[in-house]
Amino acid sequence: MMHRGWSSYVDELRDDIWKNHPQIHVVDFDIYSVDIFNRCENGSDVLMVVENWKDVHPLLKVIPVDWNYTIPFGILYSPEPSDLVKQFLKAVKKTV
Repeated sequence: MMHRGWSSYVDELRDDIWKNHPQIHVVDFDIYSVDIFNRCENGSDVLMVVENWKDVHPLLKVIPVDWNYTIPFGILYSPEPSDLVKQFLKAVKKTV
């Protein structure tokens, strides 16, 4: 899981796992990367990701879970976006 403090939503899930499932060993990492996906693919680890990432790695499969945890999904962009990105953001804002 992403390290503590990255997301309160992930921290809530982590705390539940630690409290109610002590047999599960949570491994923290700093950032989602190809290395993290490959480590899971080559080992026996399970990676928590959002369903939208189902095609991020050709050898990994995302299995939806039925639990009461959610995480918001958003758009990341530069603090100084290009004009094209600004247009895109305006279109998104108008749509939502």
